[in-house]
This record gives sequence, C-alpha cells and structure tokens, in this order.
Amino acid sequence: MIEGTVHVVATGGTISSHFDGTEWTGLTGAELVGELAELPVAVRVTDVASGPSSNLSVDDMVMIVAQVQAAIDQGALGVVVLHGTDTLELTAFVADLLLGSRTSVPVVFTGSMRVHSHNEPDGPLNIVQSVALAASPDARDRGVMVCLNGEIHSARRITKIDATTVNAFTSAPFSSVGSFVKELPRFISPSQRSTVHTAALEPAVVLLTAYPGMAPELFDLAVAGARGIVLEVFGDLNVPVALWDPIHRASQAGVLVVLASRPYTATFDDDGLALMGAIGAGGLSPQKARLATMAALGSTSDRESAISFLQLLRDHPTSENR
Repeated sequence: MIEGTVHVVATGGTISSHFDGTEWTGLTGAELVGELAELPVAVRVTDVASGPSSNLSVDDMVMIVAQVQAAIDQGALGVVVLHGTDTLELTAFVADLLLGSRTSVPVVFTGSMRVHSHNEPDGPLNIVQSVALAASPDARDRGVMVCLNGEIHSARRITKIDATTVNAFTSAPFSSVGSFVKELPRFISPSQRSTVHTAALEPAVVLLTAYPGMAPELFDLAVAGARGIVLEVFGDLNVPVALWDPIHRASQAGVLVVLASRPYTATFDDDGLALMGAIGAGGLSPQKARLATMAALGSTSDRESAISFLQLLRDHPTSENR
C-alpha cells in the first residue's frame, strides 16, 4: 500500500450516469470509488458538481480547480478529477493554467465515454488507472494530465475528436506523454509542466469562428466591449481579406487579437500577423486559446505583457514528442 492519500474530486458527467431500466440517476464519487477493487493507495472523495459538463461555465471550472487546490493544501499525494468528457480538456487546461507552475503534486483528469450502466463501462478502469497515476512518484512535476483509455496526455495538448468511441481523445500531432503497462504508468515524453503564473481569468474575451463570406461587421459586433478576441481562421492562420481591416482596427484600439486554427499550427508571429496587429495561438486550439488569452489578460497589466505571457505557452513539435 502506497503511503499517503489521493483525493478524488467528482463533478458528474457520463462516468456517473446510471440507467436502472426506469430512470437515470447520478452516482456520487464515493459510490463510483466504493465499487472498485482494492486500490494501491487510500482515497478521499469530494463531490463538487453534477450534470453534463457541457453546462459548465468558466467560473464553474475555476471552482473545480479551487477544490483541487484545497486537496493539495490538505496534503494530498495526488488529485484525480472525475469529469464529463465534453469539456474535460478545457477544465483540465484551466487547471494547468492556474496550478501548473505552483505545484508538483500530480493532478489527473479522467471520465468515461460509456455510462456507468453500460454492459462494458470504461469508467472503472479509467478511475483505477488515474488513481495509480496520481499516486506515482514519476507523475510529479509533470503538470496537469488526462488519463483515458490507458493513455496519459498533457492537458495542454489533448483534444476530444470523437463523441462515439472510447478511443475519443488525441494529442495529435504530438504523441501521448505515456501509457499504462501492466497496471503501471510509463512515461515516454518529458514534463509538460506550465511555466506561466496565472493570477486571474479576464472574462471579456470572445471566441469567434471565421467562415467563407463572413461579413466584417460581425467581427466588429463581436469585439465590442471585449479586451481580447480569439478568431478561429483557416490553415496556417489564413484570414479572409475582408477581416484584415477590422482586425487591424481592433488591435489599434487596444484589443488583443489572437488567431487560432482548427488544424495544428505553431505559428505565433510573422510579417502578415504584425501588419494586422494580431498574434497566433502558438499551437493551442481555438477553445484553449480563449482560455489562455483570458489568463494572459487577467495576469498582466498591458497588452505587450499579455503577448509575452501567451508566448510562453507556445508548443513546438520535436522528434521526441511527435
């Protein structure tokens, strides 16, 4: 038995959903952990929310992270968060922003793609492996991780790509940071611990998706009253010509404009972006780029400092992690 206690923070989601043939119920974290076979470490469980993770606000995510921090302050060996998979990658990234540079304690997010009452649920094994990961000395100083389907991912890189299969998440174009071998976690990539210190999240950041033929007036409407805007564009941050001028005007007015793309691109700055007054997301997905921009504006005093903050979050593929 490993010395210490792993704290489990249960927030609901598919992993807790049970259909008894008549109605749906939500199991508590204690019920989910209590039905497992003997674990290698003592576990303490706290329930903090319930229901679909698609209902969570950023404030809810921050509240969940506060519960993780409380567990760390209480001396937790590691912390596991049970979470719905719709927004798991986003709450995990918020946790990485708020905690990543402040603690070496392993924080692991997990969930399930199949409900608890499924004849082959994936939740129990995900919980067992996540607890083992959170208790592992090798998991320290690695930032916030996600453990699903036997794979270990960095919270910064993981993305849900399929809503119908247990193999629903990927870190592409990167590899996972590790996996389970004979019930033990094995790491294949170096630490992804965050180097930024997030003080707060600025709420006045908008996420907008560009589409063919988009009217530039829509950009102006979206950016009104915002301190930052993340615009999802195309390819290697290619922007429709009609949006160049409104992006430039927004930047001149002091708005931080960040361009992100659905396919991966590490671009952060180049001559074209400089002319518009925008920066790239540096490899972050549009959803995560918004959260990162919220962190940058909430943690710095001016636009240039916010840009420097975001530059620290850039993610470049290497031969070791692709």
